[in-house]
Amino acid sequence: MNKKILAAIDGSRNSLEALDYVHQVGQHCPELEVVLFHVLPPVPPVYKEDLLADPVAQKYIRQWKQKHQEAIEQVLHKSRDKLVRWGWEKERVKIKSQEKRIGVARDILFEAHNGLYDAVVLGRRGLSKVEEFFLGSVSGKVLQGAGNVPVWLIGRKTPSPHILVALDGSENALRAVDHLSFILESCRTEEVKVLLFNVWPGLVTLLGPRIIPNLNSLNASAQETHRKRLEQHLDQAESLLLEAGLPARQIKKKFCWRCSDIARAVLSEAEKGDYGTIVLGRRGLSKTQEFFMGSVSGKIIEQAGEKTVWVVS
Repeated sequence: MNKKILAAIDGSRNSLEALDYVHQVGQHCPELEVVLFHVLPPVPPVYKEDLLADPVAQKYIRQWKQKHQEAIEQVLHKSRDKLVRWGWEKERVKIKSQEKRIGVARDILFEAHNGLYDAVVLGRRGLSKVEEFFLGSVSGKVLQGAGNVPVWLIGRKTPSPHILVALDGSENALRAVDHLSFILESCRTEEVKVLLFNVWPGLVTLLGPRIIPNLNSLNASAQETHRKRLEQHLDQAESLLLEAGLPARQIKKKFCWRCSDIARAVLSEAEKGDYGTIVLGRRGLSKTQEFFMGSVSGKIIEQAGEKTVWVVS
């Protein structure tokens, strides 16, 4: 089954690094197609005031639009040619640009939803030196409005092919594994290693040491209950990867017991194991302790540094 991803390209260093990441994923996946997408910036406000009254301003606006259009078309074509030189069939790489209609983030989202893309790929920073693609701006808005479209936030360098999936026992976490399985099902490479990782903070963190006496014995009991439940969850996640064709030798499972800072535990494991990509469910943990933007997943995204983060609803 073909997979189609939307890659926001603007010519910045970060968006071109996103292209390197797309190649790393797609070079072994012949069913993966990519659309290199650019939203042209709006007319500078300084021209808008005199647009209707001054024919000279209209002339400069036309020239400005044409110049920018030609520049970005050159970037898009060079990006496509780069992938083709790396071995991609030309039919797998398409380019598309449009003028800004509502806003850059909303235009990206409109294209993603209406084009039925399987993921949106964004550089962690980009657009331009003046208008950075930073969290809280375009990428933050895309993350917030993505709905059921997975978002890949690309780090600052081409990472190792190893992938860490943060699992918490929720349906959203399994959907993240399902998305990863869908992307990997046509990939045939032994370079990809996947770690299914769960963090349990322990009752000391959740309840506080003074609330319940003899908390250590309760911790041991709660840990065993958690282990049994999450082992089934990790086994289910492993089954999804195996069904996608990933060999068992390329899958590992691991728990982090009584790790009070969940985000730090995930990032630390990713660093120690040289996992270049971290896959997260948008929500998880429980109804009262959601894995939502601004909490655990938000911290991971903000502190991931050069690593790539996939956020899956």
